[in-house]
Amino acid sequence: MSVRPRTPLRSSLARSYPRTFLSIYTTVGFAIAAGCTWAFFAIADEFPEHGWLAHFDVFVANWLQQHGTQTGEIVFRAISYLGGAGLTALVLAASLSMAWRRDWRLLFALAITCGGAALLNGALKEEFRRARPSFASAFTLSSWSFPSAHAMNSLVTYGFLAAWLIALRPSFRTPAIVTTVVLVVAIGFARIYLGVHYLSDVLAGYSAGMVWLLVCTSGLRFMLESRLPTASADSDRPD
Repeated sequence: MSVRPRTPLRSSLARSYPRTFLSIYTTVGFAIAAGCTWAFFAIADEFPEHGWLAHFDVFVANWLQQHGTQTGEIVFRAISYLGGAGLTALVLAASLSMAWRRDWRLLFALAITCGGAALLNGALKEEFRRARPSFASAFTLSSWSFPSAHAMNSLVTYGFLAAWLIALRPSFRTPAIVTTVVLVVAIGFARIYLGVHYLSDVLAGYSAGMVWLLVCTSGLRFMLESRLPTASADSDRPD
């Protein structure tokens, strides 16, 4: 009796009712993307007016600076590294792995995902040109504050790699999602703790990053699904 190839991205609903699954998947994805887009522009419209969000940003920044410790700074500098140079090293390692496996389509998808996020973040920074908190003067920084590149890039990159891992090993779904969420939140908090970003910078980075991540993971899903055997091919295979 032959063993049929696994189809990790196909749920029982997708196999039984493919059109219904596609409709639900598309609708939910669109709703999340629309909600994140609204959240981003709501944040972007608020802080220039010096409203409640701008005051809350300053309150959070001041509170963390007053209650921060030397140990905390060392710890969160290390965590922040995972959203900067460490993230770049991870992308390079993943790229080399994909190239070694000659998985050129996946390598191209990774390049589009990470490169697109970096370009989008740079364009948004130039559009809004928000100055960094005064505490950031202790760091050598040359870019604008809004939205946070660490928050946006870490969400997009770790999220995309998690989706790739889940596609390869469906049993890793829960640990991959939990690890990604904890890591991305920790990186965002580290940027606020270190005083290089306001809270709204990080939230806006998450919002913009989620929209781009949904686009890229949808492309990844389509690409991986196109490699899987079709139902008809499976049915023609003798047991």
